[in-house]
Amino acid sequence: MRQTEIHLTEEDKASLKAFRSKGQHMAREINRAHILLALDKKVSESLIMEVLGVGRTAIWRTRSAYRERYQ
Repeated sequence: MRQTEIHLTEEDKASLKAFRSKGQHMAREINRAHILLALDKKVSESLIMEVLGVGRTAIWRTRSAYRERYQ
């Protein structure tokens, strides 16, 4: 299946990076930030799944939620 690309704005990237670095959020929220930043860098879904230990569905839902809200 072909990956749908996402393109984060510079403001979104900065917000996500700041969010990841604070360490005051739930692991699921931090994983979502990692997923979005990895997708923006065109990292493959299989590598994201391996490194973060998330399922393909988590990636799809994260991408879909971002696209619905911001694009």
